[in-house]
Amino acid sequence: MEKAALLRSISCSTLACNRFLFRSSNRLSRSSASFSSSVSRSHHRSFGTLTRRSVLRRHWRLLPASSIPSTRCFSSLAPKAIATSPEQASPDFVSTEDDFAEKYGFEKVSEQFIQECKSKAVLYKHKKTGAEVMSVSNDDENKVFGVVFRTPPKDSTGIPHILEHSVLCGSRKYPLKEPFVELLKGSLHTFLNAFTYPDRTCYPVASTNTKDFYNLVDVYLDAVFFPKCVEDFQTFQQEGWHYELNNPSEDISYKGVVFNEMKGVYSQPDNILGRTAQQALFPDNTYGVDSGGDPNVIPKLTFEEFKEFHQKYYHPGNARIWFYGDDDPNERLRILSEYLDLFDTSPASRESRVEPQKLFSKPVRIVEKYPAGEGGDLKKKHMVCLNWVLSDKPLDLETELALGFLDHLMLGTPASPLRKILLESGLGEAIVGGGMEDDLLQPQFSIGLKGVSDDDIPKVEELVMTTLKSLAEEGFDSEAVEASMNTIEFSLRENNTGSFPRGLSLMLRSIGKWIYDMDPFEPLKYEKPLMDLKARIAEEGSKAVFSPLIEKYILNNPHRVTVEMQPDPEKASRDEAAEREILKKVKAGMTEEDLAELARATQELRLKQETPDPPEALKSVPGLSLLDIPKEPIHVPTEIGVINDVKVLQHNLFTNDVLYTEIVFDMSSLKQDLLPLVPLFCKQSALLVQLLAIIAQGQNLNHCYSHHLQLILPKLNLNFTFLYCFVGSIVLVNFLIVGSQSLMEMGTKELDFVQLNQLIGRKTGGISVYPFTSSVRGKEDPCRHIIVRGKAMAGHAGDLFNLVNCILQEVQFTDQQRFKQFVSQSKARMESRLRGSGHGIAAARMDAKLNTAGWIAEQMGGVSYLEFLQALEKKVDQDWIGISSSLEEIRKSLLSRKGCLINMTSEGKNLTNSEKYVSKFLDLLPSSSPVEKTTWNARFSSENEAIVVPTQVNYVGKATNIYDTGYQLKGSAYVISKYISNTWLWDRVRVSGGAYGGFCDFDTYSGVFSFLSYRDPNLLKTLDIYDGTGDFLRQLEMDDDTLTKAIIGTIGDVDSYQLPDAKGYSSLLRYLLGVTEEERRKRREEILSTSLKDFKEFADVIEAAKHKGVVVAVASQDDVDAANKEHPNFFQVKKAL
Repeated sequence: MEKAALLRSISCSTLACNRFLFRSSNRLSRSSASFSSSVSRSHHRSFGTLTRRSVLRRHWRLLPASSIPSTRCFSSLAPKAIATSPEQASPDFVSTEDDFAEKYGFEKVSEQFIQECKSKAVLYKHKKTGAEVMSVSNDDENKVFGVVFRTPPKDSTGIPHILEHSVLCGSRKYPLKEPFVELLKGSLHTFLNAFTYPDRTCYPVASTNTKDFYNLVDVYLDAVFFPKCVEDFQTFQQEGWHYELNNPSEDISYKGVVFNEMKGVYSQPDNILGRTAQQALFPDNTYGVDSGGDPNVIPKLTFEEFKEFHQKYYHPGNARIWFYGDDDPNERLRILSEYLDLFDTSPASRESRVEPQKLFSKPVRIVEKYPAGEGGDLKKKHMVCLNWVLSDKPLDLETELALGFLDHLMLGTPASPLRKILLESGLGEAIVGGGMEDDLLQPQFSIGLKGVSDDDIPKVEELVMTTLKSLAEEGFDSEAVEASMNTIEFSLRENNTGSFPRGLSLMLRSIGKWIYDMDPFEPLKYEKPLMDLKARIAEEGSKAVFSPLIEKYILNNPHRVTVEMQPDPEKASRDEAAEREILKKVKAGMTEEDLAELARATQELRLKQETPDPPEALKSVPGLSLLDIPKEPIHVPTEIGVINDVKVLQHNLFTNDVLYTEIVFDMSSLKQDLLPLVPLFCKQSALLVQLLAIIAQGQNLNHCYSHHLQLILPKLNLNFTFLYCFVGSIVLVNFLIVGSQSLMEMGTKELDFVQLNQLIGRKTGGISVYPFTSSVRGKEDPCRHIIVRGKAMAGHAGDLFNLVNCILQEVQFTDQQRFKQFVSQSKARMESRLRGSGHGIAAARMDAKLNTAGWIAEQMGGVSYLEFLQALEKKVDQDWIGISSSLEEIRKSLLSRKGCLINMTSEGKNLTNSEKYVSKFLDLLPSSSPVEKTTWNARFSSENEAIVVPTQVNYVGKATNIYDTGYQLKGSAYVISKYISNTWLWDRVRVSGGAYGGFCDFDTYSGVFSFLSYRDPNLLKTLDIYDGTGDFLRQLEMDDDTLTKAIIGTIGDVDSYQLPDAKGYSSLLRYLLGVTEEERRKRREEILSTSLKDFKEFADVIEAAKHKGVVVAVASQDDVDAANKEHPNFFQVKKAL
């Protein structure tokens, strides 16, 4: 259910748009999943990361908060207090506001009107503590609060990360085990999480309901300033690490949520590469260690060090506090004063400053090993990445802006020269490195390849340097510069952050400067610097602007670290053996009394974890009542018309003059054996980009660890499983999104693919193409479509539809070598996904065993797809003519007016004006499909399956179709499944079991109810927990308050905040899946009337999973062997890597 946000945020912006809007962030989050919780600078450093970074990096970074001592004035970069424009504040109003500030102990430092976001922003300083507060007021109902502390670690024990998890485990006013989880269960939050970066920790919340918003703010303020964890050793053990011993005769093991999270991080080659690069680039400051924690070092952390870290850095004087939205700005100060007034001054803001890394006098080279599978040619599995620190001093605004554009020009699109040349070289399979990153104190640039032959490592290094030198000498063509400029400018003006709150996006931008004692207003204002850069390019030429940057900051910069990663099939087993040896020595050093005490402590901790909070403690958490909940579902205006015999859905919504459109084609004529080629006919990119945006504001999960992966986990099933908010309800949909590859990277007769990409960048805000599949409740045949998504300013609607027609009908499938690159890139991406998103792989495989739509999706994004790619890579050289013909056959079977559907979202006048372009577009389509409709009725056998990969953690799934039991859908199922995730599975799989996350999903279209875990140290034990769900529901006792919270939390998912494009898109999906307004109202009524009886009755339904469920686990060889030893032949084993 937490996946609701996913589809809401999927926009069709191009890779470039997403690079700009969703900046990279170095953070770790407390969730249990984007995704995507993370790692050091290395998390997702493959090219997927490149697509998610901002072009104007400095505007979009997620950085830690630092405070300025009360004895210091605000940074000299910040202007003195400035009155807003007259229309924003009258003198009387300003005076009243100043009086309020004075009353609550604040002084105004500066006030500005930010035209770009139509907001009044006031910077305050708390006189007593020095805490700084940015209060941003506007008419946005999606209110945002955040408190950020600068938290630089001195070692890799993971203190900041463990503390970020722990402070949300109970506080002074809210003495529960985890008030955070209670907020998940029963609030209307539109964002609720926490993140750890290499040098700061961030605690943001958001809600459209004012009462709910202030409840969230109070819980978070109490959590960070007065947490129970600093006096509770068991919380430290649970979230950080502890020795576990169930019986003195057994072996000791390590447990801890963060410990297992980081074992997962350190199992992924791209993460290891990024971590190695960051630490080598910054050997002398805090970035030279891992704030998330190295699993080999985490057990060295003591409880005393943990407490001291909180006392030192979690002080108002070391805080940056942000408010945004349409709530009362005076109330914000009143709330804060109640907490801040309890503190005195502190030296924390001085002690937490990050010292810059001095630049090297000569380059450095590092060689590391990474755990690799035994399959394939290991000689071709090397990775190499060149990394630079660009400066040891802060860059001026103009330079930062120009570097951002330069990054986009070099790497932002498939046609960008550095990216294109590296991929076309044939030296590697996929790009690694984050390009330009400025989300830390000092900007960096990284680029390289993976899937490289050991003999070709020097060639890759030479190619990077010669290409950069060539770009410095020759510059960029004017069309590329124009396309880049339009892409960036469109993204800025559209300000489409998907489901990620706009106020949080602005906060993260501002903190990027604020945290380093610089002007927090500057990153919010892009208009003037953008215009100045455009003018400079027009006057001097792009070469005069960009070539000196390449030369100064990259080519002539000796602060370069080259990292080579070598595959080692023995590394994973060596690491596990080393850990066992350490634990063996620990046990050998214990007496019998020590062992008995450890076993007792283990049981005591587990008992605490599994014992519910008392009712009086639960009541301390503020909540809403059902009277606060609207009775009707959110209405999206929809008019259904016909143009040229094709249905057209129109949604008259304010979009700031942007036209959003979806063109839907029927995929039912496609031959079954062509399905695995569809992702290459299109190609995955758009979803990954948008998904991570949801996880954290376009937040690259680089450098970041998320507190609550439970929020992200469901959204990380990148291959196929996604949620769609229908009744407001969220249902699991077998849904594969891919960004167009062959269609948009092959070129036409008139345009090569570079020219085509540039034209798209100059005229539109992006175009993407992807398949959409789902079961349809009550029907045998699945929903199966290809969707083309596009957006442009309304004045370019004609260009948008012309370009879509060009992509669909004129692209030629003739470039054999380019197509082979697509195959290699896709294979590398799937291999990475197997390790990092194993729960998604497991979910897809289970769905493929239970329904046709799941089988279709798995063919296009699961293990079957990886196997297809491995064979296809060889086949391209053997039968290119046959493959090219198959791609053409896919096109012919899809493109037809028959079964076509158009969806458009914009203001009414724009919709009307666009109809003529729609008519012309449809006239150019074939009137009927030459291929007969085919029947796909396939699925895998239902045996339990283990997919073996080199990993230190597991992803465990179990699923069944509950409609087969005779269950009839009721809205209460949404409440129940969410409650199971946030109670039973959270407590047993995560808290007690030590996994980073555990949750369940109910696909109301197919009837598949599934359980999944993420970065899980267990396998069979987790399956036992799944099987105990029925008994949990039968024995459940629930008072009215608890039930009300469960219902309200579900409505929060159902009514998740959506921007206009997402509203129009959700309406389209409801139409495709046959969800009527009447059904939406019915389900909502059922949700609101859910009773304890519904929970008890669902227990019998869920028993089907226990007795008839299919199991799929992505796991290590050792754990699978142990499971099959305990239960002979329990798993069929498939080695995937």
